[in-house]
Amino acid sequence: MFKVEFNHAVEMNVVPSTSAADALKELMDYHHITQSELATHIAISQKQLSFILNRRAYMSIEVARKIERATGLSAKWLLQLDLNYRFAHYEPEDDDGVKRFSWATS
Repeated sequence: MFKVEFNHAVEMNVVPSTSAADALKELMDYHHITQSELATHIAISQKQLSFILNRRAYMSIEVARKIERATGLSAKWLLQLDLNYRFAHYEPEDDDGVKRFSWATS
């Protein structure tokens, strides 16, 4: 059995390149599903789905649960993919007004 001790894990500098949009596109390609079909099955507009697939918007918990019910893909997994992707690609402004406390560490 493989055991992982998470308290002593080594952080890796790997930038996630996969988002929920990528997973959905792959699923759609594999099963030959159109945007229109998927949108209908998950009861959202095609425009909203297009925004998600093109990373112009990220899915809500509600949409992730609808996708889970329609496709079997885990809603938590989809949301985690998006969170990891967004966090890795987030670029804060240099001067966003934040002032670090003297006791805070990086």
